[in-house]
Amino acid sequence: MEWYKNMSMIDFLRLSRKFRVGHMLRLGHIKNRMKDDSDAGISFTEFSYQVLQSYDWKVLAEKYNCFFQLGGSDQLGHLDIGAHYLKNVLKKSGAGICLPLITDAFGNKLGKSSASKGDAIWLNPDLTSPFAFYQYFRQLHDDSAEKFLPYFSLKPLEEVEGTLQTHRQNLGKWIAQTALADELTELVHGKDGLKLAKQCSNVLFNGSIEDLKLLDLETVTSLFGEASIFKLKRANVTTFGQLAEKTRKDKVKGSVLMTKGAFKVNGIRKD
Repeated sequence: MEWYKNMSMIDFLRLSRKFRVGHMLRLGHIKNRMKDDSDAGISFTEFSYQVLQSYDWKVLAEKYNCFFQLGGSDQLGHLDIGAHYLKNVLKKSGAGICLPLITDAFGNKLGKSSASKGDAIWLNPDLTSPFAFYQYFRQLHDDSAEKFLPYFSLKPLEEVEGTLQTHRQNLGKWIAQTALADELTELVHGKDGLKLAKQCSNVLFNGSIEDLKLLDLETVTSLFGEASIFKLKRANVTTFGQLAEKTRKDKVKGSVLMTKGAFKVNGIRKD
């Protein structure tokens, strides 16, 4: 942040005098880390993060009259300490609203921090293609699909509940997942983006070579991403096993993909 550019360490320590360690230790995640039996504990960097957040809020309040924050439920403690800091130094009240965190079926938070694990879903098509965006929601676990549909759908609640009821009565048909993927992909990427994402899905999962022939290279690249294009010398590939190995995108060996039926050439399974 620009307001830290000319701040010395001494200046930072001086502004930290307004914070009380006892108050800071009340944060749930801080207490949990302090109780940890291992030597991990909590670093000074992590502990002082709440000081930075509080000072950021003070600057925003002074420059932009920002006395209200909206954040995830994991930010409750930071908002509390920040509000106390505003009251202490500016003699004005701050407030915030915390919303439930959006987590996957395993309890992992969905957000920009997921990018390091390759799990982040971006609205920018250059970062997450329409196809990848569509498939993320289309392949959700049932529990996540039932939780996300009321969160993200803009349709009337009665219609959403009807979709969920139909989904529960037909488990295995991916009704909630498809409804969510269709609505969100159209909302973010438009009708054309949804059409092409479903077209690509049909190519990959239903072996529709005719649909593939309708897509030019530019469209394939934009929908599947640059990683979907492989250039190989024919002389270096003499078996389907070699082809599977050279075109795989994850850590699973090409031979394993073939035995699981996940490798096709021109829509025909090769094992």
